[in-house]
Amino acid sequence: MKPLVYYCRWQGASLRLRGRDDTAVWGQFVFTENGEERLQTFHFNLKTWQLTLTEADGEKTIQLDEMGTIV
Repeated sequence: MKPLVYYCRWQGASLRLRGRDDTAVWGQFVFTENGEERLQTFHFNLKTWQLTLTEADGEKTIQLDEMGTIV
């Protein structure tokens, strides 16, 4: 889960976890912009470090490295 925590730091977001099992964690990133919260739903695969983000136009999957940066 370490890459996910680093990713949050680099993006300036907080984690709001909603669930966890042996293979993944999921929840929301919380971004504070101009005093208001913006939420982004995510699903993070703990084995492959793939992060799936839910966006207005569908899902987007990105690959993270051990430091939480996009590969």
